[in-house]
Amino acid sequence: MQKRQLLLGVFLILNVLAVIASEKPPKQYLLAVVAGKDLIDLPKTNEVTPQSTKTITEPRGLADLVALSLQQSPHIRSATAQFETAEARFGAVRAEVLPNLSLRKAKGPETSVSSLDAIEPSGSNKHTTRTAAVRLTQPLINVAAYNELASSRQSKDAMELRMLAAREATALNATRATIDLAVTRITLDLLDRQLEQLKKILSYLEARALAGASSQADLERARTRALATRQMQLEQQTNYRNAMFEIERLTGLMPDALYLPFLEMFLPLPARNDQIRQLIQDQNYDLLALRKEVNAQKSTVRSELSKYLPVVGISLEKDRTENVRGINAPWTDTRALVVMNWAISLGGKEYYAAKQASAELRNREAKLDEETQRIHQATEADMALLNAASMRLETANAEQNSAFAVVKAVDEQLKSGRIGSLLEALDASDRLYGAQYRLTQALGQQMKAHAQLLSRIGLLSEIQTQSKL
Repeated sequence: MQKRQLLLGVFLILNVLAVIASEKPPKQYLLAVVAGKDLIDLPKTNEVTPQSTKTITEPRGLADLVALSLQQSPHIRSATAQFETAEARFGAVRAEVLPNLSLRKAKGPETSVSSLDAIEPSGSNKHTTRTAAVRLTQPLINVAAYNELASSRQSKDAMELRMLAAREATALNATRATIDLAVTRITLDLLDRQLEQLKKILSYLEARALAGASSQADLERARTRALATRQMQLEQQTNYRNAMFEIERLTGLMPDALYLPFLEMFLPLPARNDQIRQLIQDQNYDLLALRKEVNAQKSTVRSELSKYLPVVGISLEKDRTENVRGINAPWTDTRALVVMNWAISLGGKEYYAAKQASAELRNREAKLDEETQRIHQATEADMALLNAASMRLETANAEQNSAFAVVKAVDEQLKSGRIGSLLEALDASDRLYGAQYRLTQALGQQMKAHAQLLSRIGLLSEIQTQSKL
């Protein structure tokens, strides 16, 4: 009886390892190669485990999900509204330096009384007066208004850059969520297969332990591994649900299938790190927006100080009056004037406004320095992460090849009956799936680091052009 159980157990594990050994190590660093397919199903989150047999109707890819997130992002809508506000303000400020036309026409009863008159007002002192006036004015020298116009233009440009930065941030969030979803789904598949094999081996060892052919220690070690794998499976199921909810939040839908992303989908990065740094320094939308805001505040400071200067303009006027201060014939005055206004607050309003604007300028310059340092530090971290991921891929692939070799060696030992313990087969299976797990994580890390660098350069959202929506 024990001999039969032993032969049954060897046959069982041989079948398990034969399936593993028949697989070939991936020749490319692709999630699709690790998963064994380009398209993975995405069961709904109310399922206990993501095992689905339904027909796939709407598969989505990374470009599709990025395009959907760009279409419905509230962050982009908010940034667009802020840009439209800045654009309207620029138009209002620009109107201050353009010609201004005013028309006035009045008609009504008038009573004219002179203090020199010794008689009571008579009927001739009461009459109907009529006035009409046309004014066309154009400022010629208004330094404060021109500086304010320059500030408004820079602010408008800054808000446009903020809008583009919002698009890049939205594309990055969608890209990260998609990669996390793909990695979690593949990892969950690996854990499902491993747990299934562990359960089979555990059942066999339990039968052997009852028959006295296997030690209780071996049985408990196998049960511990099965429970640990079950814990990891539950954790990955939670991560999978969270990833699906994040995709739904960003795109407004829960796809039922996903085309696995790969690194070649993204635009390539420069080969040298110093070129990446320079591109980010020159093209990062957040940095460009902050520089525009600093320049806008400098113009605001100049505008406040320029309020000490006089304002010079021209005025073309035409007045027509009738029965003003008495009964008289219509009178027309036509004038072409050079007008100078010079108003200075004795309370120092201009001085304190300039000090306030100067303090705000220092604040914006500090923000620019802080954001520059933050982006430079994040860039270095992203480049280090990308390089580490590339090296991890090579190591993980080599580890996987070694794990395949161990599985084959254990397979040969089982065939010849020279294996000391069935737990050696269990260890070989664990090492293989551990290597595949680390390879999957490294692939996700590589793509996310690449996407983060593209987002800092301002090119990640271009991936939406690959969408077929």
